Amino acid sequence: MTRAKLRITGPHSSSYVLGEPMYLYDGTLHIATLDPVPVNREGTEVHIEHFSPSATVTQQKLEISKLALVEMVYFIAENFTSVQAISLSLSRQVEGYGDGMRLAGARSAFLQSLGANNIVIVPKPNAEHMGHFIVSGLWEYNPANLEALVSVLQHERDTYYGRRPAAAEDTRRPSLGAWVRRFIPGAAPRTGTGENER
Repeated sequence: MTRAKLRITGPHSSSYVLGEPMYLYDGTLHIATLDPVPVNREGTEVHIEHFSPSATVTQQKLEISKLALVEMVYFIAENFTSVQAISLSLSRQVEGYGDGMRLAGARSAFLQSLGANNIVIVPKPNAEHMGHFIVSGLWEYNPANLEALVSVLQHERDTYYGRRPAAAEDTRRPSLGAWVRRFIPGAAPRTGTGENER
């Protein structure tokens, strides 16, 4: 796998349009798909829920899942200026993780580390196994949450790629440039788009 940032597209590698499914790639390898992303009528809030790692990814599923989640939140925050909040709902069972309450606790702590609040843990209806929980939270767009998100994203990228030497590949810390423009009117725009940098 490459050390480049994950690439996010719409169907058939098209440019992503808010509301479509998201396809995540590590280089040319399809690693995960997020079902269509519901958007409220005003275009200010989206919901991330049905996420599935690719069947071709047989190792590092936990690391990939965590990185993919953060990459998706970052991608939306960076590229869609109308979006002010992202609701998250995590319920996929992770084999070998242990009991459901332990997984729910880890997910709750992870969402909090991103800056999400209003964390709720509830039993999953009609779960295949007892003790399976849905963990939900709300990530709101503000400077503190952006800093938390960027910090976790860098950590998850390092974890996923095993801290291998960069070897002339792009491993820069995620830029805050696109976000600064939301808070400072008239700030100079960046060249290129967030999608092309992935």
